[in-house]
Amino acid sequence: MLRHRRFASAAFGTALAASAACSEARTASTCGPIIREALDPAYVVHVLGEPTDVTYRSEPPTSGPHQPGPEAGGVLARPLSRPRQVGILEQGGILIQHLPDLASPAVEQLESLAGPGVVVAPNADLPAPIVATAWTYKRTCDAVDLASLRQFVAQRGGKGPED
Repeated sequence: MLRHRRFASAAFGTALAASAACSEARTASTCGPIIREALDPAYVVHVLGEPTDVTYRSEPPTSGPHQPGPEAGGVLARPLSRPRQVGILEQGGILIQHLPDLASPAVEQLESLAGPGVVVAPNADLPAPIVATAWTYKRTCDAVDLASLRQFVAQRGGKGPED
């Protein structure tokens, strides 16, 4: 009987440790899941100039009316217009946008992700401190999580309808 209790106690301890490890893994990332958003049927509309009356289904948008332009990549000091954001996504690009008041070390970490097809830019209208978008996909983050953001770039980059 004593041997059975030790085994049960050891098994319970192992299960408790495994449960704690799983819980840590779930909370270790400061990013939410990658969410697929519905395709905005207005994605076929090209926007010219700097219109102010264009509406989108989500903030920031992942599809919809867009402004065509050259392939984008790198770090921007100014926010992008929503039509230009969608234009970049349509080409298969990734946007990693952050609130303008994000701490400098965090912004520098995000900037390390910038390159061909990946744009890092401020955006005061975000629902979270950091939002990564691709064509019809979005991931929000409460803080910099380079591994999660790299995963998003690797999985979703180069997958726009114009790509």
